[in-house]
Amino acid sequence: MNDRSTDVASFEAVAARAVRASGDYLAAAFRGESVEAEYGTDDVKSAADRTAEERAMAVIREAYPEHAVHGEESGRDGEHRYEWVVDPLDGTNNFAADIPLFASAACVLEAGEPLVSAIYEPLPDSLYLARRGGGATIDGEPLAAENGRSLTHGTVSFVIGLPALRDEAYRSIAGQMEAALEDRCKRVIETWSPCVDWGLLARGSIEGLVAYRPDIYEQYAGALLAEESGVVSRVFDLDGEGTGLNGDDTGLVEQEASTAGVGIDGLYVAATNRETCDRLVDAAAVALD
Repeated sequence: MNDRSTDVASFEAVAARAVRASGDYLAAAFRGESVEAEYGTDDVKSAADRTAEERAMAVIREAYPEHAVHGEESGRDGEHRYEWVVDPLDGTNNFAADIPLFASAACVLEAGEPLVSAIYEPLPDSLYLARRGGGATIDGEPLAAENGRSLTHGTVSFVIGLPALRDEAYRSIAGQMEAALEDRCKRVIETWSPCVDWGLLARGSIEGLVAYRPDIYEQYAGALLAEESGVVSRVFDLDGEGTGLNGDDTGLVEQEASTAGVGIDGLYVAATNRETCDRLVDAAAVALD
């Protein structure tokens, strides 16, 4: 085993410990005493988020004190080739409302690109791990996004980034996009915990996921998990210049696969097969014409 593979294995082990540290705390605190939180119209910031992040960061900093970290609660700290992006509690609104849908996530970026990701759902005790070019696992078993259902009979997750929710124009587009998706499939779900949805997609439980201007904290970890489980994806720049999807100047510019990234503040469409992915792209594009 060379030094490179040893590093990646170590990153994966630390990422797993970090999300478990967050998740174990959250599982113990769930439906306990009243949640100490600041409630907004579109988000919740709770003491549980902060404590969960502290526990994950403690694991990461003990192992790699020189690495940069970027927590949803604490922000970015440090400069390094390796950066850890951490969402300690993805699904705070659910957690605060006693809804059992939430997860913890960590992703190691190498020069800005996802290298290793870990997502942990503490209530079902499900741990998803992915390495760039090395596949994905759930609880140590190989993971493959295989699904024989058609989109007509399928379920699709719709994810809207928080900044988009807070912008009236973007929120209107998101509403139109969701309506267009509903016309193509049996059911569109918004769990308010994208990492839960990423896990469902990676294991083939749902047929697709459409993320409109997604947040970085879940998107990096989720997109790598999807890619390494065999999910088909397409990524679009919504604010770029160039020829649009339909050959016109729509602003919906597809990114080349080699440089596509993960769709931060853009449009990310993923599905268990190419046909479904293309049909979801067509549906999403309706709202952007």
